[in-house]
Amino acid sequence: MTNKKERFTQDEIPYEILAKFGLSQEMIDDLPQSVMQRLLSGGTTPLLPLQTENVDRLMVEVLARIYFVRLNDGTVEVGFIPQLAEEDLSAFSQEQQDELEEGNIIIASIADKGDCYVQLDKELNQVMYVPTTIISQNIYILTHTFQLEEDDRKRLEDGDIIEMNVKNHIISIGIDLTDMTGIRMTDGDKEEWKQEAGIDDLPRYSFGLFGCWQCDEHHVLSYIAEEDYTPELLEEQQRTQSMHAAEAQLRQLKI
Repeated sequence: MTNKKERFTQDEIPYEILAKFGLSQEMIDDLPQSVMQRLLSGGTTPLLPLQTENVDRLMVEVLARIYFVRLNDGTVEVGFIPQLAEEDLSAFSQEQQDELEEGNIIIASIADKGDCYVQLDKELNQVMYVPTTIISQNIYILTHTFQLEEDDRKRLEDGDIIEMNVKNHIISIGIDLTDMTGIRMTDGDKEEWKQEAGIDDLPRYSFGLFGCWQCDEHHVLSYIAEEDYTPELLEEQQRTQSMHAAEAQLRQLKI
């Protein structure tokens, strides 16, 4: 319910756990900078390829987001949010399906759960829902903490994003079921809130010290080790390095 998230340092990354799922230290250290920053700030990565055993003890590849969790004893564990098979939205009306596909929050009656806030994670093909009573309780706490006006509280409960001026600083708040509390706060206006909810705008190729992460049109990352670079990829690496060198020189210019 706050924009303060658990912070981790690079020294705390549990490489040995990640290696069990096919993510080597080199692969993790080569993650794009924006992805690494989000991971160390308590957020999740885009979809990454993981390797795990199925029931027949055969190695299979799955796609999942990863995130870090600090346990009570201070150690850091890895959490996974796997991509699911295509979600069936037939339980919702066409109007509700359209709203979910647009990335909006809706309120719908879920069997055995009652009225719930519902959100579609399009990247994971997963419908998320939380009973309205739980989110409303968190909004109640938020209302008293920030002394929200009744109109703002109502708009927030209706799924809108509200802006507040706190000590001459704009903060935006909205319901987001991907957040642990179901409510996410962002430094900035509504547009910044929406942008933070989106996927990092990553380049097609992000070169690291040991290899390259490739981002496809579905924002799924795949890793190419340096020894597997094709001539085309080597050419792209040289072009990227030349561009970064030129940008560094420009930043050093005194105008």
